Amino acid sequence: MVALAAHGRVLDFHSDIRLAPSGEVTVTERITAQTEQGAYTLVRDLPQGAKVVDVVRNGHPVTHVIEGDRLRVGGPVPAGRYFYQLTYRVPRAVRFMGGLDELRWTVKGSGLAVERLTAEVTLPARVPPRDIRTESTLREHQSFVRDGRAAFRTLRPLDAHEPMVIAVRFPKDVVAAPSFGQQARWLAADYAGLLAVAIGLGLTAWTLVHIRKLSARTSARTPRY
Repeated sequence: MVALAAHGRVLDFHSDIRLAPSGEVTVTERITAQTEQGAYTLVRDLPQGAKVVDVVRNGHPVTHVIEGDRLRVGGPVPAGRYFYQLTYRVPRAVRFMGGLDELRWTVKGSGLAVERLTAEVTLPARVPPRDIRTESTLREHQSFVRDGRAAFRTLRPLDAHEPMVIAVRFPKDVVAAPSFGQQARWLAADYAGLLAVAIGLGLTAWTLVHIRKLSARTSARTPRY
């Protein structure tokens, strides 16, 4: 989601998506925004696990706050036109499937209307265009493929609650598939909280059972008169 607190609109949104051999994605979003009246703040919902690298407004670094997966850029600014550049990294963005591997990416979620949207995906190797497949959830779009790259653009403005998800499929071994050990570590990291809760409940249940057994033994040994 991209949103402008108060009245504003996005004139141009470009997403540069660079895929590393490890499967990590570095995304640079260039957003040109115009406020209609009053002051506003740019708010951006980031993918889960994203690490913010850089936030720039009108060519200068700007303070930002991260609230969970939500990025809030700077404080309110007066009405006018502003150029933002957001850079962040996301691990494990590739889906390893039976045939071609796939990068599926939400370029725009819901939140604000966008007049013009473009995106370009760069693979970590020179893949012939005939081996690259593209797809988008938005019907009114164009896509272009060349060696190791795929570009997308909308053919009309997008409404506030109209998302655009793109997919780029490419041959095996362009991105290194994770080992079994790496997948196990990812699983443990993803579900660390649930595992902690499960372990805590298990220890509590074991303690209660143990206390009941001790109580039963004590009762059995107590002499009766």
